[in-house]
Amino acid sequence: MWALVAVLVLKLFVTREIGRYSVVTGRRLLTGLAGLPGPRGWAIWVILVPQLVVGIAAIAGIASAAGSALALAVPGAIQLWTGVVIAAAAGLVLVGHYTGVEWVSRVLGVALALGAVVAAIQVGPDLTEAAAGFVPVPPDDLRVAEILPWLGFLSNGAAGLMWYSYWITAKGIGHAGVPAADRRDPRHLDSHQIDRVRGWLRTMTLDSTFAVVGVALITVAFLILGAELLRPEGIVPAEADVARDLTRLFSEVFGSVGFWLMVVGLVSAFWTATLTNIDGWQRLYTDGVRRVLPARLADHTLTRPAVISRTAIVLWLAILPYAVFLVFGNPVALLTLAGSIEAVHIPLVAGLVLWLNRRTMPRALRAGRAATALVVAAVVFFTWFALYYLWQQFTG
Repeated sequence: MWALVAVLVLKLFVTREIGRYSVVTGRRLLTGLAGLPGPRGWAIWVILVPQLVVGIAAIAGIASAAGSALALAVPGAIQLWTGVVIAAAAGLVLVGHYTGVEWVSRVLGVALALGAVVAAIQVGPDLTEAAAGFVPVPPDDLRVAEILPWLGFLSNGAAGLMWYSYWITAKGIGHAGVPAADRRDPRHLDSHQIDRVRGWLRTMTLDSTFAVVGVALITVAFLILGAELLRPEGIVPAEADVARDLTRLFSEVFGSVGFWLMVVGLVSAFWTATLTNIDGWQRLYTDGVRRVLPARLADHTLTRPAVISRTAIVLWLAILPYAVFLVFGNPVALLTLAGSIEAVHIPLVAGLVLWLNRRTMPRALRAGRAATALVVAAVVFFTWFALYYLWQQFTG
C-alpha cells in the first residue's frame, strides 16, 4: 500500500511539471525537448524508441483484455473480439469523432468504480493488515518483476504523463489558448502576467490532484477485493482468463447482477483505454517522427502529419498489436512487458522535463523546492526499482 501512495504522489508531481511547461509556454512537451542542448533530436529519440515498443505491447494487452471480457458475454473466440476491439477503436480515431462513445464509456466507468468501492466496503478489509501496508518496508521476498509493471502503469505510464501536454494544448489551457504570434517568452513576463499564469497553474494542479484521488480510491477498492476474495483461493488473474477471474470480485458480492456489471464495466474500461491509447500514441508518434526527420524530408508528401498519423494508427497501433496478440495470446504478459518499460522510462521523462523547465522558465514560475524535491524523488524511486529489477534478473 505504501508503494501505491508513493507512486501516485510522485507521478502527480511529474505530471504537474509536464503540465507546467505547456501551460506556461503554450507548447507541447516534445517541442521543448527538441531544443535541449546536444545532438539534434537526441531527447526525442530516447523518448520515441521505447514508446514504439510500449505502444504495440500495451494496445495488444488492453484490447485482448477487452476481448476476453466480450467472450464471456457474447459467443466467439477471444481472438475474434480482440480484433473487433482494435479495429473499432482504430477506426474511430481515424474518423476523429468519438465524443459520444467517450461519454458513455465514462458513465459506465463511473458505475464500475462506484461498484468497486461499495463492494470493498461490504467485504470489509482487515484494517490491521491494511494499516501495516502503509509502513514503507519492502517485504523480504520482494520480486520486483511482479510489481514493476504495476508501478509503471498505475495512474499513468511514461506515455500517459507526456500525453497530458497534448491534452493541455488541445484544450487551450494557459498560454496554449493564446495565438502563437501573441505568446511572449516566459522569461520576459511582467508581474501581472506571472500572477495570471500562476492562476492557471493552480487550476491545473487542482484538476490533476482530483484525478489522482479518484485513481487512488478505485485502486484501493480493487486491492481490497483482490485480497479478500481472490487471494484466499489462490487466484491470480492471468493469461486469457483475466476477465473471468475479475468478474468473481463482483459476482461474489452482488451475485449475477455483479457479474454483468463487471463484464460491462470491463468491456467499457478496456475499450476506452484502447481508444485513448491509440489516440495518444498516434499523437506522440506523429509529433516525434516529424521532429527527428531530416530537414530535406520535412515537406515530402509521405512525411506530412496526416500521413504519419494514419500510418501509425493503421500499421503500428492496429495491425502490429493484433499480430503480436495472435502470436503470444497472453494479455497479462503483454501488459507486464509494456508496464515494465514504462516504469523504467518514467525517471528519464521526469528528469528531462525538470531540466527543460529550469532552462525555459523564470524562477517565479518554476516548481518550488518541495515540488522539485518530489520530482527528483520520482527519478530516484523509479530508477532504484529499475536497477533492482535488473539485479534480480541477472542474479536469479
